[in-house]
Amino acid sequence: MARPPLLIGTWGNIKRHQVEPGRWYANCRVRDHDGVTRQARRYSPAGVYDKVGAAAERELTKHLATRTHIEGSDAITTDTSVLELWTAYRVELVADKKAHRTLTRYDEVAKFIENGLGGVRLRELTTQRLEAFLRTVEVKNGPGNLKTTRTVLSGMLGMAVRFGAMKSNLVRDTKGAKSTTKKTPRSLTPEQLSKLLVDVRKSKLECPPLQGSKYSVPTVADYCRRADLADPITMFTATGVRMSELLGIAWPDIDFKAKTVALTGKVSRVPGKGMVRTTAELDPKNRHRVLALPDYAISMLRTRKLAAGPSENDVVFPSAKGTLRDPDAFNQQWRRVRKVLELDWVTGHTFRRTVATILDDAKLTARATADQLGHAKVSMTQDKYMSRGTIRHEVAEILESAAAQGL
Repeated sequence: MARPPLLIGTWGNIKRHQVEPGRWYANCRVRDHDGVTRQARRYSPAGVYDKVGAAAERELTKHLATRTHIEGSDAITTDTSVLELWTAYRVELVADKKAHRTLTRYDEVAKFIENGLGGVRLRELTTQRLEAFLRTVEVKNGPGNLKTTRTVLSGMLGMAVRFGAMKSNLVRDTKGAKSTTKKTPRSLTPEQLSKLLVDVRKSKLECPPLQGSKYSVPTVADYCRRADLADPITMFTATGVRMSELLGIAWPDIDFKAKTVALTGKVSRVPGKGMVRTTAELDPKNRHRVLALPDYAISMLRTRKLAAGPSENDVVFPSAKGTLRDPDAFNQQWRRVRKVLELDWVTGHTFRRTVATILDDAKLTARATADQLGHAKVSMTQDKYMSRGTIRHEVAEILESAAAQGL
């Protein structure tokens, strides 16, 4: 019976051969990663008196360790802990240029993984153990955290499978979040949208007083002016862009003659760096697109441009200090206003749904709406066989008409 081959990446017995007194070579058979078995040989280092060939063997051992090494595999074996695997996986995420917000979110759920599975070795992982851990996350931290935790674990174990530390991705056999009854998505009606645009500039209703504040309570209009909410809200209703995209709009992105805005970057918070503006070139998810603007948005921008001071990255909607504006701070300010306007259910995402609903009611195609909102997919046919990214002036006309009902 033929002798079984060496395992890939391993070698056989090392033998020493004396060439002359004080000089040896060591050799052995090694099976390389292409599956071919070859001879490997190394001599005693020059200038070293090698009495019994030990120096030659050390040289061969170092060569074999480098020869059979797979980049990254030394950190991922069956004895690797889950915490060590996460560390290696995060390095890969950074190398793949994952968005800052994605990394921050993954870091949050990584704490659950560290606390629940950090010291477990990969060889000790079972579907049952993973299932029990995920159910604990669901109970303690909610279905949203469960979903993200499961996604991160799946990516981690997928990496372990690629490096041969596991035979299969056990996360795939675990159960996802329990289905819950979702609330019906709401959007502003054209009447509500028009009234809101008036209220953020003219409402005399008083904002809720801040706890412990000694200052007088401002009206909605006064507060929106001080906090610079009216103009961003106007731009929200005119475009349906994401919050990060809205606060990332720079003045060079505005074409007053063509009545368009180019979405070339977005803002996000990076741990250790603060707020940064990421361009489309640095963020693969940040798709560059150009949107037509309704006249009421152009009018607002013209007025704002005349009063604009210097700002970081020349953004249109900076903070009070001229720096990049924090979406979380913006949301906190908006919550104070929407409560008194009895629109406490209206978030930044509601404006996106509102734009989508208005366009749908106007019988525009799903493809036109997807172009406006920056969605990647509408259907396979539209994605693969139809031109995308067209500047749609009919969108601006429809939004102008909807907003003008109360202006």
